[in-house]
Formats: sequence, structure tokens, C-alpha cells
Amino acid sequence: MPEFLDNSQFGEIALVSLTIPVGPIMLVRCRQVLFVLAAEHPISGSRMLEPAIEPSTALTPILRNKLRSVLTYMGNITSFRGTLALTCLVFLQFSPGCGGGTGSTNFVTPAGVSLSPTSPSMGVGANLQFSATLNGNPSTAFNWQVNGSAGGDASTGTINATGLYIAPAPAPNSGTVTITAVSQADSSQSATTTVTLLPTDPLGTVSSNSQITCPDGGISGSTCYSLDISCPYVADFTTYLKVNTPTGTANGTVIFGTGTGGMTLYDTTWTYGINAIQNVLDAGFTTVQIAFGGPFNNNATPTGWLTGPGGVRRLACRYATAAQWVYQNIHASSTSKPFCATGNSAGGAAITHAVTHYGLDSIFSFIQPTSGPPLARLDYGCIGNGGSLPTPCGQGTRFLTFSPDDAAIVDPAYSAPICTQSMGGNTANQAQLLSDSVDGPGAIYSYPKTAVNIMFGGLDGSVAVPQGLEWFDQVSSPNGPPAPVCVQDAPHEMPTVLDAAEKIADDVVSMCKVQ
Repeated sequence: MPEFLDNSQFGEIALVSLTIPVGPIMLVRCRQVLFVLAAEHPISGSRMLEPAIEPSTALTPILRNKLRSVLTYMGNITSFRGTLALTCLVFLQFSPGCGGGTGSTNFVTPAGVSLSPTSPSMGVGANLQFSATLNGNPSTAFNWQVNGSAGGDASTGTINATGLYIAPAPAPNSGTVTITAVSQADSSQSATTTVTLLPTDPLGTVSSNSQITCPDGGISGSTCYSLDISCPYVADFTTYLKVNTPTGTANGTVIFGTGTGGMTLYDTTWTYGINAIQNVLDAGFTTVQIAFGGPFNNNATPTGWLTGPGGVRRLACRYATAAQWVYQNIHASSTSKPFCATGNSAGGAAITHAVTHYGLDSIFSFIQPTSGPPLARLDYGCIGNGGSLPTPCGQGTRFLTFSPDDAAIVDPAYSAPICTQSMGGNTANQAQLLSDSVDGPGAIYSYPKTAVNIMFGGLDGSVAVPQGLEWFDQVSSPNGPPAPVCVQDAPHEMPTVLDAAEKIADDVVSMCKVQ
């Protein structure tokens, strides 16, 4: 029988010793919410508290890195030792209310297959990882079906043995498909969910925003914001903005982004980044620098918007959602004034994902990727099977293959380092890498209302040049220059030289117009 401890603050507390090789767990229910406090981790010393379920519902204890006041309180009652190999299911029935009363504890196994996520929506050509459990056991093997067909096909999308679904492009006429997981141990046990396929990937939401203190350095007179962004099927992420407004009425709004995961600010990352922003500001535009960490959070998110898992394409939702928020709240959704963006290297990849997969060509009047986008074809870059392209600025013919350092930038977007694992010709993850590319299935290349200007440095010997051309060669933008712009003395980090920074600003000022 469990031991019950009555406490006026937390209600009934059941201390249950399990027969599996873990320490005791503590279960706390108050106001119809059940909490589970597990054993102390033998190495880290951390504990877990799981807000779980209403009474009479099965509960799977899961390791969580969350601390609540009840955790501190319970730590003063008894010590916990043991491992956290919790694979059991616990079933509890408590009397209603908090505090007092008696209860009983029973252990049962919930029956059937559970499938996650349920009823998702996703863009054509995108990918989504499904998972399933049988009787609460996540290690059970499953056979996966799309519209009742094992593994799916090109018209409905494919799903592999791990449950990774890659949507077709275009979508079937119905606009939906079904995903089914069938237990290999018991084929009578299965679960099905319906997937809605959209023309573009769904944007996220900004759950909260606040004005914050700007970090030191860079352009002065700024207002800074933090945005808490929630995107589908990836972890929530805080994004930061540094905004400067011109004297008088603004002529438009321009977003500036940096490379890799965009952690830093444009005006302090490069020697002449501040010059580019000041010139655009002086021309009467509101400037908005976007950062995914860096000086705002003491580099607590060193891989920025590429912090996974979820994959590059799905994580690009963070930039696209932030840009949409800027359009609505800083630009005031004006259609009479231009809304524009520039970004170097992977900052250009974030912009191009926003227009090719997230539908933001509907709001951007002008985009200017510089030194990129370097993530146009992840499959070519990681696997090395993409051949080469002639470059426009005197670098000769260059291969689209990533270096190990390039692959290390992509890897954090996934639960495993699949780009590094693919190097040398391993095609096991080819379909997923293609799906996550800027040039992936379902990409939109026709931009009648968005002018595109792409710029490279003559000293840039990186893969960003051929990768960027791979995307630009497919773009139809009647209001943009037909060929890339070259700044001969500029390296990959273009704003590190003055003439490149000035050229970036000059082109933004001259081309950021309502099309």
C-alpha cells in the first residue's frame, strides 16, 4: 500500500516504491492535476517534476528539466536515490480536491496504439517526424502507411521505417493524407491520423513580446524587443530585435540579419555593418536588426535559429514568424511603403526560406541575400553529389559540396549530425536533406511583387557562392537585376570591407520599393 502524506499546500502525496530498478517516485495531485517527482539522478543530482493528467488517466513518467516549488518542498520530506530509467506506467485514483482524504493506487497498462502528432498541418514537400507507442511502450516496432499503402508513394508522400513522413509536391487533390502506424507485434493494433497539406509551410505565432534594454555597442538611439516565438513541432524560441527609426516619416522598413544561426547583430558583427545600417537609416528607412541570441542572452543559444531538432526548413519558421511580426507591428502592415530584407550567408538562407516556403513573397518588396544562400541544396552540400557551377565573380568553377565546418553548422538542426554522417556519399538521409533545402520540393521561385538582388564578394572562396547561384538561377523576379552583383575585394563576410557595406546599403536604398 502506498504511504499518503497530507499537506495543506499540495494535497495528497503518495510515496510509491516500484518493483523495477529505480528509486521511489512521488506523486502529487492538487486541483485535478497529477505531478510526478522521480528519483534523483545519480550523476547530475537533478530531479524531475511532471505536470501530467487528471485522475483515472494513465501516466507515463518522463524525464523533464523543470523545477517547480513543489519539487523544492518535496525535497525536504525525503531523499531520493536511484536511476531515472522510468519505463513503467502508473495509474492513480484520488479523491477529489486538495488535501485530506484517502486514495488507492493501482498499476495498469493502457491498451492500443497512440500516434503523435495528431491532425498536423504542413507545407507541400516538407517533412515531419511521427512517433507511436503500443500500450505505452515507445520501443515497439511499427509498420508505417500513407493512405493505407505501406511506405506511401510519390503522389501521397513517403514515410520511412522510423516514421519520417515527406509530403508530396504538389499535394493530392483532396489536400489531405492519412498516416497509419501498425504494430509489428500485433497487426490488429494500429492508429491513424489525418495530415493537412498546405501550399506553404505554416507560420508560427509570437506568444509574447516586450521592450528590453539594448546591448552596448553599435548604432545608438535604438529600441530593442524580445519575441517569444512558437513554431509548429519545434521548441519555442526567443528572438530579439534592434529597431532604429529615421527622423520624420519612414520611407519603408528594412530587416538586417547575420550569418550562421543569426545569433549576432549586424552593426557589431562586422567592421562596417554599422555603416550599412546608418546609410539606410539616413535614407529614411526604419532599420530592424534581428538576432537569435548573442548579445541579448550571453550567447546562451550558440546555434541561433538553427537550434534543433526539427530540421533546417522547419526551424526557418522562426525567422519567417519574426519577419511577419515586424511587418505587422513595426511596419504597421503598410502596403503603400516597401518592406525589405538583407542578410549575409545563412542570414540570406533564412530570408530565402521565408519567400520560397513560408509565403513571405506576399509582404517583401525587395530581398538581398549576400554571400548566399549557402543552404540552397543541403543534399548536394552534405552528400557531395551535386556537381559544380561556374561562379560570377572570378572564382572559377566551384563544387556545391560542404566542408566539415559547413556541415557542423547544419548538424545542430537535427537530433543526429546527419549532414556530417552524409559526407562522402552516404545517401541514407538524402530525401530529408532535399526536403529541408531552400530549393526543396514545393519551393516557390516566381516573385512578381518581390525584387531580388543577390551579391557576392570576389574573394569569397566558400561553397556559399555556387549554393547561392543554385537558388538564384531558378528565380523569376522581373523587377530585380538579372545577374548577381560582384564586389571584387569583398570576402565571404561582406560587410567587413567598406565598399561592400556601402554597396549593400546603396542597393537597398535604390531597390527597396513597392513593386
